[in-house]
Amino acid sequence: MYKYQIYNFPCGCGVGVKKVVKDDELGICVHLEDGTVISATHVIGADGKWSNVRQSSQPLNSQARIVTCPSFGVHMNSPTLPKGFKTDGTYIINPPKECMFYIIASPHPSGGLSISLVCYDETLSRYPWLEPTSHEESGDNTEGAWDDQYSALLDTMESEKQLSQHLQNIFREEVPEFFKLIDKEAFRSAHVNRRTSWLQMSETDRNNVAYSTKDGKIALIGDAAHSMTPSLGEGCNTALESAVKLVDSVSSVMNEKGESTCSVDSLSEGFARYGSTRPKECIPVQEESQARNIFRKAK
Repeated sequence: MYKYQIYNFPCGCGVGVKKVVKDDELGICVHLEDGTVISATHVIGADGKWSNVRQSSQPLNSQARIVTCPSFGVHMNSPTLPKGFKTDGTYIINPPKECMFYIIASPHPSGGLSISLVCYDETLSRYPWLEPTSHEESGDNTEGAWDDQYSALLDTMESEKQLSQHLQNIFREEVPEFFKLIDKEAFRSAHVNRRTSWLQMSETDRNNVAYSTKDGKIALIGDAAHSMTPSLGEGCNTALESAVKLVDSVSSVMNEKGESTCSVDSLSEGFARYGSTRPKECIPVQEESQARNIFRKAK
């Protein structure tokens, strides 16, 4: 048995990863944003859609492409849960087809309600004021980072009031029964997200896509491997399943070898096995989700 060190780098927790470098003598060197360098035998990248772990590995990143869909979201939070709403489910509200958007309402554990309008670009022909702010207009340089998910914040109180009022008018006209139920404070929290994007991992043959390097030293889970649009509400579920699948793959290798303590080689084999089998399960979910972000007129 050999001693191994494994590091898991999730997005938004502590210090972020700047890059990952393989060294013949030191193994894997993980460079953090604060200048710290950590040596490890294995790395799990759970650092999001723009994963620096993935981008540090040419074999993994050569498969990756961020795809932007012709749709965007408008998000708000209600401080209270509407009467009659259950706390253990997500609600989908479909206005008339000509509205070209639908609403996802999810209860918060704290008792509030998350409300998201999923808008197709065709929505802008009717409501042009919903146009997401572009990078050029906002003057930011956040492309390829978490801030890239959102439009620039409204810079005046008057703009905030206008957005709130416009949205209330839409809800009042198109989903009047839902409008009556929700706390009107929700509209004051509204912000427009940028157009939806997802991470497409592809090779000439889909079966060749991998979420790990061939040597099993680096593996990807969550958005770093299979970021998807929010249309199905399956992003978090799929990420949690991938974490379990990774553990199961390592456990299977250990069982086959009769190990009670995992060796470096078994860890590598487990990572590689997960990396080659998991994409076949995730890609169909991603594709189904992104298909929901393309408006199709009723025949």
